[in-house]
Amino acid sequence: MKPNWVFCCLIAALISISVPAQNEKIKFHSINLVGIVGGESEVNSLFQTINGINFSNWYSGIGIGVDNYQYKTMPLFFDGRRSFGEKKKGFVYLDLGYNFPLKNKPGKEIGYYNTYNFKGGLYTDFGIGYKTKFIKKSSLLFSLGHSYKQLQTKIGIMPACLECQSYLYNYKFGYGRIILKTGVEF
Repeated sequence: MKPNWVFCCLIAALISISVPAQNEKIKFHSINLVGIVGGESEVNSLFQTINGINFSNWYSGIGIGVDNYQYKTMPLFFDGRRSFGEKKKGFVYLDLGYNFPLKNKPGKEIGYYNTYNFKGGLYTDFGIGYKTKFIKKSSLLFSLGHSYKQLQTKIGIMPACLECQSYLYNYKFGYGRIILKTGVEF
C-alpha cells in the first residue's frame, strides 16, 4: 500500500508545531477591568473580572461582571483572546455568554404596572486592545469594542375596577453599545 502524502505532510506539520510549543507553559491569569459603555441613550459603567489560562498567543477564561447600562445586569461569559504583534502587545477578544438581570422591577421609563418579571438574554462583547507592562508580571490593558446585551420582561397592568380588562405586555430589549475598558492583567 502506498503512503498517503497528504497524511504524511499533516503528521510532519503537527510534529513541527508541537515541538516548539512544548517549551511554552500554560499560565493562570486574572484580568480585572472597569469601563464605560455608551449607546443611544446614555453612558454608564461596567466592571468585569476574568480568570483563565494563557498558552502561547491564546487566552481563554470565564468572566463575570456588573453592567449598569439601562438596567443593571450581571453578564456571565466565556472570554477568548489572541495576542498579536512582535512583542504580543496587541490583542483581539471575544466574549459570549448570558446576561442575568440584577433588577426585577422596571423603573419610571415603563410607566404604571402591577406585575413584572425580568429575564436575561444574550451577552456579547468583541473588540481590539493594547497591553503594556506594568509592575513585575502584570500588564495594563486598554480596549475598544462593541457589546450587545438582551433583556426580556412581562409587565401586567390590572385596573382597579373588576369589570375592566387587564393587560400583559411583553418587552424585549436589545442594547448595542460601544465599550471602552481599561484594567490590569496579572
